[in-house]
Amino acid sequence: MNQGISALIGLIVAFAFAFLILTLGLLMPAEVVSPDIVTDFLNYSDLELRLAIVGTVLYPPYLGAQIHVGATHTTVLTWLSWGIAGLIAGLLSRGIPQGIFSSLFAVFIGSLLMWLLVFFIQPYGDIMNLFGTESMILMQVTFQGCLYPGIAAVIGGLLGGAITRER
Repeated sequence: MNQGISALIGLIVAFAFAFLILTLGLLMPAEVVSPDIVTDFLNYSDLELRLAIVGTVLYPPYLGAQIHVGATHTTVLTWLSWGIAGLIAGLLSRGIPQGIFSSLFAVFIGSLLMWLLVFFIQPYGDIMNLFGTESMILMQVTFQGCLYPGIAAVIGGLLGGAITRER
């Protein structure tokens, strides 16, 4: 399968898995996800704000501190979501290098989409300010949050690519 398609599927898996776990967060132990994050998630009924909170879980720790909701530290859910997403992306790409790169692409594409989502739900989120100071700081914060997800996704992509490689 194409690396781009497997990266997008991996990204969808990461967001869907984190969204599902946060939805059922009251049933999860506090070691997986903090009850404060689950409370923030369940207090909002707006889908954009819920996706922003999922983004703070998937791209910690700076994004949550910047928007003042969600995760302000790395959780087990971060590693679990990106590990599974990398595994799925690696399985679909059918090769070790392809699995690694597709999982990394999933992390970076997700950070760009998260930057745009959080920028447009902020009060200064006008299209004319897209390359303004606030937006560039938000982009920097989102890219800084790619370190731990990138590590987890690469491990998952390595495993998934190794399982399905040509022998």
